[in-house]
Amino acid sequence: MNKKNNQELKMDDEKSLMSFLKDPSIMFTEFATGLLVSDKKNLTLSAGKIIQAAIKGNLITQIGIEIVKYRKEGRIKEDYFATNKSRATLYELLKFLDEEIPDEELFSALKSIFFSGISTSSTAYEESLSYEFLQTAKKLSGTEILILKANYEIFKNKNLQDKYLREDMMSSHAERSAWRKVITKQMGYGDLTSIVLKYEKNLELLGLISPRHDVDRFQSEFQTPANFRLTETGVKFCEFITMYGDKTK
Repeated sequence: MNKKNNQELKMDDEKSLMSFLKDPSIMFTEFATGLLVSDKKNLTLSAGKIIQAAIKGNLITQIGIEIVKYRKEGRIKEDYFATNKSRATLYELLKFLDEEIPDEELFSALKSIFFSGISTSSTAYEESLSYEFLQTAKKLSGTEILILKANYEIFKNKNLQDKYLREDMMSSHAERSAWRKVITKQMGYGDLTSIVLKYEKNLELLGLISPRHDVDRFQSEFQTPANFRLTETGVKFCEFITMYGDKTK
């Protein structure tokens, strides 16, 4: 966030934070003022900033609404704001929203990761994971979130688009492209496997799915691992991104 916003928002003061989450108008007001004083050649750019500020403000307000909701339901800690790690995680989330406008899938994942770290059952370990997973999620797209969720659903044997998917893939050996085919179908994208191929490498680099080499003596085969290609980190990551606000949980 910019210096002005940092001065207004006190991350160690819950009252200041909740006030900001309910009405993040500082950012919007700043851009609106810029529009009023700009000349015609800057009008389009300033108008774009106004729209972006409005969207960002809405996203931040959603977080505030959900904090209140989950506290009332007893799903997150009353003193969720108490530790340095939880404050750092929230700061990183707000900072990311100030710099980027995530799509719906990524925004849902980011929120769920944050809330997972401050759930009533969370430990210091989960708080640390929440912070780390937020850094990972910022490097993902909404489509990559959908790929991970599809893999997780097959692994958990939930909400399968084709009831035979998991049974077929867990049978023995299958063609190397089988993972992409099954994931694509589970995502509801039919046979458009190139969509999954496009994002596969990044998921490997982030350690969320098991790596595969294009050239090796097993390149024509794919033996389904226990987690249907999710790494142990990937399984835990998927738990965090689906714990809150996910309709398929």
